[in-house]
Amino acid sequence: MQKLALILFLLGLFVTGLLGTETRLLFFWPGCALIGLAGLLAVLRWKLRVSFQPSDWCLLTVLALAGYVGWRAWVSPVEVYAREDGAILLACFVAYLMTVTAASHPKWRLGVVCVLLVLVAGNLTAGWLNFKGRWDFHLVPGFSRSFPAGRIGGFFNNPNHLAAFLSFSAFLSAGVMLFARIHIASRLLLGFGILAMLAGVGLTVSRAAMLGFAVGGLVMVVLTFWIVWRTRRPLFKWLLLALILVAGAAGGALYKVNEDSLLTRQLTTPMGDDMRTHIWRAALAQHAESPWIGAGARMFYEGSITHRDPETSAQAGDALFAHNEYLQTLADYGWAGLVLLALVIIAHLINGIRYLRWFAAEKFPATGMLSSNTLALTLGGTAALVATLVHAVFEFHGHVPVTAILGAIILGLLANPGIESEVFKSRRVWGLRFVMKVVMLAASAAMIYGAATFGIADAHAGIAQVQNKRGETALALRNLEHATGNDPRNAVLAYQHGLALMDSYKPDKPEAERRRIIDASVIELTRATALNPWNNLYQVALADALDAAGKNDAALLAIQRALVLAPLYEEPRLALGMHYHRLRKFEEAEFAYLWAGQAKAMNREGTLNWLESYRQLLSDTNYLAERARKAGIEAQSR
Repeated sequence: MQKLALILFLLGLFVTGLLGTETRLLFFWPGCALIGLAGLLAVLRWKLRVSFQPSDWCLLTVLALAGYVGWRAWVSPVEVYAREDGAILLACFVAYLMTVTAASHPKWRLGVVCVLLVLVAGNLTAGWLNFKGRWDFHLVPGFSRSFPAGRIGGFFNNPNHLAAFLSFSAFLSAGVMLFARIHIASRLLLGFGILAMLAGVGLTVSRAAMLGFAVGGLVMVVLTFWIVWRTRRPLFKWLLLALILVAGAAGGALYKVNEDSLLTRQLTTPMGDDMRTHIWRAALAQHAESPWIGAGARMFYEGSITHRDPETSAQAGDALFAHNEYLQTLADYGWAGLVLLALVIIAHLINGIRYLRWFAAEKFPATGMLSSNTLALTLGGTAALVATLVHAVFEFHGHVPVTAILGAIILGLLANPGIESEVFKSRRVWGLRFVMKVVMLAASAAMIYGAATFGIADAHAGIAQVQNKRGETALALRNLEHATGNDPRNAVLAYQHGLALMDSYKPDKPEAERRRIIDASVIELTRATALNPWNNLYQVALADALDAAGKNDAALLAIQRALVLAPLYEEPRLALGMHYHRLRKFEEAEFAYLWAGQAKAMNREGTLNWLESYRQLLSDTNYLAERARKAGIEAQSR
């Protein structure tokens, strides 16, 4: 059963690496179910064969963080947002414990590296397709990558997240290449693979990932030199010489290959004009509202709009994420979440360093062998963790399933690196391991349940999205009805269903049918605003439906709520103008349209904007004035 659990775990990691590459859960559910099933089988086995004893202090910090984040997700204001963090949290917790316990033997951990190498090959192949002109390539038919052309993404929508994945894989591979017990041919192949990963990071043109890679590389070099100095000092000078030659040649070649891309990126988006500083101000503003426990799981989705920095470019889109995992944690989970996260990181780094000290002080003198799979994975894992911590100052890859799970696996490697010593043995915490197993059982069951319920609803919504692109609106509406029926507490699905109902409205339909469609859309959009009262677009859509239903006073109240939620945005101001326009209150409509033209956040190009609506207002008033003039002339002639 333990072997079956491990096979399912590796399969779940592989499927997540193929599909769980976005911040949404739609494509993560299959991998989530597999990892949950692996965890369930492992817990049912209960007494697992563990090669080494993990650090209970590391386990305790992870349990504390998982408990706090889980509690905040449970009581967060918007259930569907909290669900996204919750699903990734559960998967990370199970992956962490699987790495610490069932996968504690080096051969299974090397199996993880093999899975990553296969995924790296797939991502680089997809990156080649990007360069061949298929910038919108997506592994799932009917869907497409939405990131702009020019930077490879592989299976990922965002190239920065591909860079984070390649960074994890490269450092683990480097540790295996240098210190694992493998054949020389395998070392050479790994060396070529690492160079390919470096090239891939360069072609993503992610400056933050390159900075993280540089810092992680420095950490790995320092730790490698320290280990060699403490164990086989005569090799030190040769290692230093080889490093200088390889680093100089590889670094120069990679820079030359990516010079044009880096120069173009710097010219188009200079570091001094980076939008992140404006986004960080919004995150700090949301954090100030609830500094200790935060606004709730992923509530920066709405906070980035309500607290948008007025100095942000009017054409800049919504941030949605803080582009800084530490500020995102502050905004969503407060100081309590950030402190617990810091404790987890510190505890695991300390335990990794303890292993290196033990290896140099006890294991090497006893065996005389520098080749060690556990040493390789600990060195690579430590460097990978440092690299991703630096990268996280500028990105949000911790909210992407596969990179988050890889982070959890790295922590698992450091929590149980393979110490076999009474001197370096950590103290046991009574009852902790029993609690961890119980929590793992609950987490695994919750993952399977989520995939079987919420996953099916998301699948119906995803199919509807593809059908809408094909013009099959009737089929899409039917799938959205199935989605909302399977997941009635999902505000996003209720909103999408309400919009689809409004789009199905046709003036040539019978009166009873038109009334039914309008009433149904009002019900769905009212439910969406009840489930998530912090989204301004839900309020605007509800106002449109209420106006169509003749409930004009209620529509005005919904628009006023939208104006409070998005005070700098064109959309709710435009909705106000259209509301007055429908009521033929032309003076108020003109004021609202002109006010919309002064917004600090304009609608995307190609969508309805204030100028088009204002021109329509002028056309309508001219038409009505002309008709009134003609009616007056006819009356006088009589």
